[in-house]
Amino acid sequence: MVERVVALDVGMKYVGIAVTDPTWNFPVVLGTLMRKDSITDDLRRLREMLDFDVAAITLGYPLRADGSEGSFTPVVRGFERRLKELFPGVPFFRTDEFQSSNEAVGIKKAHGKSYEKIKKSGAIDSAAAAVILERFMATKDFINLKKERNL
Repeated sequence: MVERVVALDVGMKYVGIAVTDPTWNFPVVLGTLMRKDSITDDLRRLREMLDFDVAAITLGYPLRADGSEGSFTPVVRGFERRLKELFPGVPFFRTDEFQSSNEAVGIKKAHGKSYEKIKKSGAIDSAAAAVILERFMATKDFINLKKERNL
């Protein structure tokens, strides 16, 4: 089975999900998970969506423009801690998500959709996950992962 790298944009209402294509050359939007009341339920549903071998996971890490941690960082760290229990042995990375949602809005608006419509659908979150994955794919960590798998 083909392994893929997963990028997550964790928010209060949605988790945006993007994955690498089978050859690890570009990000592909997988979808958006609407968060429920229980993180256990969120993680179970996320695991069902990831019906392939996960090579690595990168989470959008909420940093401010000056590089300091944002107010949402503790939530992402908690989500990451629980994810590591669900995916033991899978390497985890953090990718600065600064302005990724704004980039995602620009991408969606270029396709002629209104902000209100894309915000309600969770499409911003999944597009932001693709932006996060694209950023991660430009790092040495990603390049080394790709080399290890002879891709």
